[in-house]
Amino acid sequence: MMFPVRLSFQLAISPAEVTNASLKSFLPDLNIGTEADLMKAASEWPDAVILVKDWKNQLPNLRLEYPVEIHFPHFPGRIVGNEAEMRPIKLALLQRLSAFFECDAICCADDFHREDKGIPTYLLEETFLCRRGQVLSMPINESLVNEGYRHRDGWQAVEGLPSILVDHRGKLIDHDSAVSALANWIATRDQTALSQRDLTDLIHPEPPIATPWEDRPKPTEAEIEAEIAEEFPTEEELDEEDRQLTTHFERLNAWERGFGTTPAKQLLEDGISLPPPDHLKDEKLTEKLWQVIRGLAENHIYLQSTDHLSDRELYVWLWEKALSDDIMSAAGLPDSAVHFDILGSGDEASKNISLIHYDDAEQRADWHASWPDDEIPAHIDPPHDRDSHLPQREDQ
Repeated sequence: MMFPVRLSFQLAISPAEVTNASLKSFLPDLNIGTEADLMKAASEWPDAVILVKDWKNQLPNLRLEYPVEIHFPHFPGRIVGNEAEMRPIKLALLQRLSAFFECDAICCADDFHREDKGIPTYLLEETFLCRRGQVLSMPINESLVNEGYRHRDGWQAVEGLPSILVDHRGKLIDHDSAVSALANWIATRDQTALSQRDLTDLIHPEPPIATPWEDRPKPTEAEIEAEIAEEFPTEEELDEEDRQLTTHFERLNAWERGFGTTPAKQLLEDGISLPPPDHLKDEKLTEKLWQVIRGLAENHIYLQSTDHLSDRELYVWLWEKALSDDIMSAAGLPDSAVHFDILGSGDEASKNISLIHYDDAEQRADWHASWPDDEIPAHIDPPHDRDSHLPQREDQ
């Protein structure tokens, strides 16, 4: 299994300093595209897609030390079957970004560990910091670092790290040597501090300035009662939850024993007729289709991925297939539902339709990474706009 490459770095810099022009100067020979390029056929994809996130603008209430994220979501032309090549590129880009923008830069270092002393690598959290050409490390994740948290020992110099360089396309200058040197460093590095880390060793950032208690408006009796009612359900509400849960499992058990129901049976019991598709002209068929869709929703049955089908095609699919499926009745149970995904069969035709009409840029790149020999067709907007108008569960 292969995966598209995703490399993320956070910079202590003003968002205004990171522009398309500066990124093109950063790697001038790299064919840089936008996320929209990944909606084209795979043969038209650029070497890399780079996005910039301004977290300071998106999360104004958080005090972030590294407000800009440089995100390389996909390197479609560099998809490999393992992490061996991307680790040195990630480290080289960290150093290059720090030098180019003349600022501190951090990145997640969770994939620079080996499994050791019975501790799985996914439990070893670490962040790399590049400052004036020197790579430092701290045994906490980069999100906490960005919010101002620190380990009590602070940043520690990373010892013995091999020198790794990339060219103006982001390619390793000495590929085999870089991959081998970094792999050897990971295999032999001292992980004692990581394996012995303790969350109690974290130093918390200064808390945000709060409104003095005496200056806060006092809640009214009604507001207090509403807050209590929201936090603590009444006995009647608890009894109703128990009843619904019992009913859910009774119906599930009945369905598993072959005593379920069908959408058609539920609709007919609700007085909704189901004439064959060829008995309906187009105008009447559309009217009937939406009556069926609303009737299904009343019984907590919902549809998705329908925009590639005409009204007639969807009604035929319902009449010939979905309405006769054996299901558990979710009617009257607010927390239960049945979902029919038109593309849920997983066959080749459904996968291709999903690639063309429904998958977003990242899903398409994921597909190309997993099955690089498969042709990825260009995206085409589905011919109909129905899904956005379909009934949905209230909690969605």
